[in-house]
Amino acid sequence: MNIYDVAKLSNVSIATVSRVINNKPGVSAAARERVLKAIEETGFRPNQIAKSLTNNKTNILGIVMPGMNNYYSDRIDAINKVCKQRGYGLMITANYKDNNSTEEDIANFNLLYEKRVDGIIYFPTNVMQEHIDIIKHIRKKMPVVITDKEIRDLRLPCVIQDFVSPTQEVMDYFIKNQHKKIAFIKGSSYDQSNEARLEAYKVALEKAGLTYDEGLVAEGAYSVDSGYEAMLEIFTRCKDMPTAVFAANDHMAIGAMKALKDKGIKLPMEIEIIGYDDIEFAKYVTPSLSTVRVEQYVMGKLAATMLIDLIEGDLKDHHEMTMGFEIIHRESTKV
Repeated sequence: MNIYDVAKLSNVSIATVSRVINNKPGVSAAARERVLKAIEETGFRPNQIAKSLTNNKTNILGIVMPGMNNYYSDRIDAINKVCKQRGYGLMITANYKDNNSTEEDIANFNLLYEKRVDGIIYFPTNVMQEHIDIIKHIRKKMPVVITDKEIRDLRLPCVIQDFVSPTQEVMDYFIKNQHKKIAFIKGSSYDQSNEARLEAYKVALEKAGLTYDEGLVAEGAYSVDSGYEAMLEIFTRCKDMPTAVFAANDHMAIGAMKALKDKGIKLPMEIEIIGYDDIEFAKYVTPSLSTVRVEQYVMGKLAATMLIDLIEGDLKDHHEMTMGFEIIHRESTKV
């Protein structure tokens, strides 16, 4: 079946069928109803490429993200669901060699631009000038929405995490529970959000009259193995062992817990530990992991809705939302 069959069956012109398909005005309610009924009866599906050439829309959103991992799964699931609900497809690009590859990010932005997606959601880690330059070029043709953190030089619409307040709240909990040696396992140095967390950690210590000890800080790579090694590194460097540990993500916290248990240290009696993200496995490890929960699904839903509203003209260009958070206490803390 083709557009001619639909026009004949609904007793209208081909131009009228085209206006209905592209949701254009100038068609009576009765004629529109006949066309839609004919489309349903014939099973006619308009050629998407031809349609996109007509209305300059592909009804596809793009994602530029670091490597594929479980951390982003709920966010992507929510974006995909919003796309389905609002008649959009989804094209996902991700770095496969290096989560911090600027070259791959730029290639992915260019790919989505060439594929003429209607808009892009970007999950940034280490934002370089090359990222800023390509986004400035792309946003002349389509909207770009950021998740996780704001890129100040661009003033893009964004759904961001507050990395400072959760760190402050975790530190307040530890300090109120009389901890004076608090270790911090931070994430990879290329992830700029870690600087904000480290600074919040230092400020909390200073407010409590505690001295910052760089021996209590180690860097991981967001993996279980790196958390294990970071915890061992802290043990090697410090004469006075920490009595509390905050890890920048749950994977590293789980690795640190394993290192502590291998050293014969009892959790949470001797050392309390809190992670970040509330991944699915956090409640299944032994002891179950206390953590900071940020609703990734909600973040994805908000980002996708924001982008589609921008595409369809229902939202101004710069709009910012900050995600809330909650500390979930389980068996790795004494609460």
